[in-house]
Amino acid sequence: MTEQSNNKPFLTLQHLEKVYPNGEKAVYDFNLDVNKRDFIVIVGPSGCGKSTTLRMIAGLEDITSGDIYLEDELLNYKPSNERKMAIVFQSYALYPQMNVYQNISFPLTINSYPIPVRDKKAYDVWERLHVLNAYVAENIIKVVASVNAAKGSENKRADELSAALRISPEAAGKLLSVCGSGQQIEEQKELLKKELGELKAQAAENGERLDEECRLLDESGNVITENRKYLPYEIRIKVFEAAEKLDIVPYLDKLPKELSGGQMQRVALGRAIIKNVPIFMMDEPLSNLDAKLRLTMRSEIVKLHNRINATTIYVTHDQTEAMTMATRIVVMSRGFIQQTGTPEEVYNNPNNIFVARFIGSPAMNVFSGEYSGRDACLDVDGIKYSLGDDFRRKHDEFYRAKIDEFTAMLENFDVKARENVIKILSATGEPRQDKHGSKQKKTVFSAIKNWISSLKKKNEETDEFAFERGICEKKLNQLQKCLESSHKLTVGVRSERMRIEKVTDATGDGAFVTYPTVCELLGGEYSVHFDFCGKDMVGSYDAKDKITVEDKIAVYFDKNDMKLFDPITGDVIK
Repeated sequence: MTEQSNNKPFLTLQHLEKVYPNGEKAVYDFNLDVNKRDFIVIVGPSGCGKSTTLRMIAGLEDITSGDIYLEDELLNYKPSNERKMAIVFQSYALYPQMNVYQNISFPLTINSYPIPVRDKKAYDVWERLHVLNAYVAENIIKVVASVNAAKGSENKRADELSAALRISPEAAGKLLSVCGSGQQIEEQKELLKKELGELKAQAAENGERLDEECRLLDESGNVITENRKYLPYEIRIKVFEAAEKLDIVPYLDKLPKELSGGQMQRVALGRAIIKNVPIFMMDEPLSNLDAKLRLTMRSEIVKLHNRINATTIYVTHDQTEAMTMATRIVVMSRGFIQQTGTPEEVYNNPNNIFVARFIGSPAMNVFSGEYSGRDACLDVDGIKYSLGDDFRRKHDEFYRAKIDEFTAMLENFDVKARENVIKILSATGEPRQDKHGSKQKKTVFSAIKNWISSLKKKNEETDEFAFERGICEKKLNQLQKCLESSHKLTVGVRSERMRIEKVTDATGDGAFVTYPTVCELLGGEYSVHFDFCGKDMVGSYDAKDKITVEDKIAVYFDKNDMKLFDPITGDVIK
């Protein structure tokens, strides 16, 4: 479970909307609470508004309406460089003339950051003690001896030891003169412990409070910071820390053109994490990588997220990335949030037909069945399933509620009602048609715009909501018929929920018998494709028993594994 103080979200997005100058709406009423250490993945097809949403959060895109809060601080009017966020784009955007070290360190060289204020004397002692405690004595002696043996001034040798141990040059200079043997190291530890204790006591007498790393604390116990640029040795420490986390230390002196795609992506990640911000955002960072490298980098990003205790918002169109990386998934379609939940919730209990079809690899098998309200029975290609009185009650309640909802929309058809119609169309994915009945290949938004524009050119009197109101009225009539007679329901079954057997003399009733069209061997199982109700279906079959396209198979569906959707609105009934 994600930790969250005072049960308050870390990042809050309230009613975010984006409308472009041409009137096209890209994002509708986006609401999301993000907790600390969440890994949120926003997933959906291209053009659904996910990248636009990410850019609004980052401050790279103006918000038309809505609010963004980070720990109760309103960010709407803050420039992007002040939002305590880092973003990684699909394009690596590395500077070709800079080596890896320079690319990673670049953000720290151009901006000031809130940096902890430390007691300089105490911190110098703490650094030396930290090194002596962190390394085996023999290793320290070896490093110090190697640096002392090198040619150069005392300052140069101190810089070299500073880079090797990642400490300040002042602390490194003092270690050079005292670390000659294991005995000296142990003596130094005791002396440094005593000196550090005395310096902390002295600070307390002066009314100052120090934490374990000698940072100054205020009366509330918070670390006091100052806005300044990092010093060269501080930048060096941070670069090496980031490079170690990403396993790119050997490439720090290389140019981007000398790196592979995966290495360049890690450099881009390093440039983001070095800023030490509380929120990282990633806009399809793996899209340019090959399949094997994407698999590796997915794992690396998740491990990095856990290692640095980050809060991450990740955008992708790849539902496999969403399912394997996220703590929570936000599924979008045509600017609307279709469902939010854990990967398990979204996979096992999709809210509508769009989510069912989009999430999962392979996607949920979707087909039609004829429902009879009289006996609460579902007929699927001649095979009957008794759904029982409990489903009949749920079915009737569902359609009565939908009829009431659409009736209320038609009585006062306004902007909100119009958006509800567009949301339904985005969930069902049904083809658009113009007034002549021809299918529209354009988006909902452009289809509406063009239709209204064509009417105006003909000087015809029109209402801008007329098209959507007509759709709403048509669907209301369809919904009313669902309570009066038998009608179609959309059935969804996951591939692993199907039972597939080779046809034998013992094949039972209630099975659909067919031949496979494609058999794909995937490790321990076959992925079996077959035609059913005029659609290509996919099921799983144990690889222990070989199956070919010449084998007759029996396919069983358990009614308890079916998800039943209303084909008119796309919403789930069961």
